[in-house]
Amino acid sequence: MSFKLRLTLFTALWFLATTAVVVFCYHQQSQIIEQRTTQSLHRDLAQHMRDDNPLMLGTDYNPVALKSIFHTLMLMGPDFEIYFLDRSGKITTHAAPPDAVMATHVDLTPIERYLQGEPFPILGQDPRGDGGKVFSVAAIEENGEPMGYLYVVIGSRKHQAIAQTEVESPYLISALVVLLSVLGFALGVYWLVRHSLLIPIERVTSDLQQQAENDFRLVPEQTLRAPELAPIAAQYQLMATHIQQQFLHLQYQSEQQRANLLALSHDLKTPLSSVLGYLETWLIQHPQGDPLIDVAYRNCQKISTHLHELLNSAKQQTGMPSFVWQKVDFAALIEEVVEGQRHTLAKRHLQCSLEWRDAQNSALPMLQALVWGDPQLLERLIANLLENAMRHAPEGSTIDISLAQQPTQRWRFIIENGVTDAAPHGDLGIGLRVVQSILLLHHSQLETQNQSGRYRQQFLLPGYTLST
Repeated sequence: MSFKLRLTLFTALWFLATTAVVVFCYHQQSQIIEQRTTQSLHRDLAQHMRDDNPLMLGTDYNPVALKSIFHTLMLMGPDFEIYFLDRSGKITTHAAPPDAVMATHVDLTPIERYLQGEPFPILGQDPRGDGGKVFSVAAIEENGEPMGYLYVVIGSRKHQAIAQTEVESPYLISALVVLLSVLGFALGVYWLVRHSLLIPIERVTSDLQQQAENDFRLVPEQTLRAPELAPIAAQYQLMATHIQQQFLHLQYQSEQQRANLLALSHDLKTPLSSVLGYLETWLIQHPQGDPLIDVAYRNCQKISTHLHELLNSAKQQTGMPSFVWQKVDFAALIEEVVEGQRHTLAKRHLQCSLEWRDAQNSALPMLQALVWGDPQLLERLIANLLENAMRHAPEGSTIDISLAQQPTQRWRFIIENGVTDAAPHGDLGIGLRVVQSILLLHHSQLETQNQSGRYRQQFLLPGYTLST
């Protein structure tokens, strides 16, 4: 997900969440403020109504006082509902319509809190509804004994019904102002981020792409184009300078190597031709042949072929190396490389054993292992590993080479040899570094193990299939 899309989604979600929270908080606070104000204004309403008209005659209500209170209720309007409660909270008399549905008792807990002077708002039970309402209450006493309560509910059901049908324009205006503020803030942040980060990053990316296409040629005003990204641009400037220096150094080395190859090729071409001519003459004079002469003749032919290729490439402009990918019999290539090193093995008193195994791990006398790769690179790969094994193996030991087919249509190559105490130690060396590079081109890697005086190296090569 791009930064633009993440910023847009975050802004939209933050906008919606902020709007909902602001509207909810504003509505709650305004409702609490209205309830506290209303209850504070009518704090002594029930007390005045009780004191102006004695409500009790003995142990019963005064009908004259009740008539006066209900008359006062008519004058005050339908926003007030009056209830007479006994000491247990039971409704004994009320001014509600005769057919009104109401509770028989009222919870006395809010009334006690009210009489104890706790801070407002205090919501009491609405006999005609489920929610809480602000109220005013006064205790009715006779001879110092509480006989009941005058309970006045402020905000009748009729008032609530009318309020719900009215559109509260102040709420809408306030919510609209908040929404516009949040939206303006979000647009401002997006504009700032776009002009301070997104556009400079796009500009730097375009410059990097152009420089990569032009061999990392430096642009002097690189850091001036993106002041917000000056540290990154400065570090890139240093990197591009270093890369350019490396390009020049590699170009100089390439020219030197090209000149050396031309001189070396001319120096080797004449003696190599003489050796090939002598070997061909010997083979003509001795039709029965000789294994050592045959190996020497094949090696001279390979050297001659490589020498001509080097000479032709040195005469041409240097460019990217080209590889010939084709179907290769890897087992035959291994046999050819080992056969070419028989004289060196015998000279060092070493033996080399070859072992072929199929997918069921059964030994086979011969094997055709088809892989997809460059034959010259694969030949150099085997030769480097074999030379490394001969260099480390103790005299009189055996170098074991095996090639086994895997169930995953791959071939596992293993070369194992002993290690003498006088063998050179250190890093991989240039030979094994070349091996690693060749295996990377063939989508593989070299695994090395050194245990109990045995040195094992192995890798996997993908097998050749029609899809390949």
